[in-house]
Amino acid sequence: MKNYLACGLLLISLTGCGGGSQKSVGDAPDKASELIDVGTMLQLAAAGNAPTGLNNLAQFQGTFPVAYAGIKTGDIVVQWGVKMPGEGAMASAPADIVAYEKKTATEGGTVLYLNGKTAKLSADQFKSAKMAK
Repeated sequence: MKNYLACGLLLISLTGCGGGSQKSVGDAPDKASELIDVGTMLQLAAAGNAPTGLNNLAQFQGTFPVAYAGIKTGDIVVQWGVKMPGEGAMASAPADIVAYEKKTATEGGTVLYLNGKTAKLSADQFKSAKMAK
C-alpha cells in the first residue's frame, strides 16, 4: 500500500496540479519563441556582415527548423541587411522591429525587436512602429 501511495504522490508532483496549459515535447513553439530563434540565427549569421537573405541562414536550418521554415514560407518576415546586436549590446539596442509574423501588418501579431524582446502588436500599432534598418 505504501508503494502505491508513494507512486501516486510522485505522479502528482511530476504532473503538477495547476490548471495552466503545458506544452508537450512535440508541440510547435509559439510565435514569440519562433521569433527569438530567428533573432538567434540573425545574430549567429551576422558574425561578419548582416544577413541579406535566407541563404545566409541555411547553415542554421537543422538547429532552428521551425524558425527557418517560417522565414522560407513567408510566415515570418525579416528585415534583411540589419545586423542583430550581440548579447552584450542587446540591452542598449533600439526597439526597432527586425522580424515579424506576416499577418501582423493586417491582423496584428508578434514582432521581434533588435533588443531581443518580442511583443504582440495590433495592425495599427505595427503601422506606426519603427522598422530596423
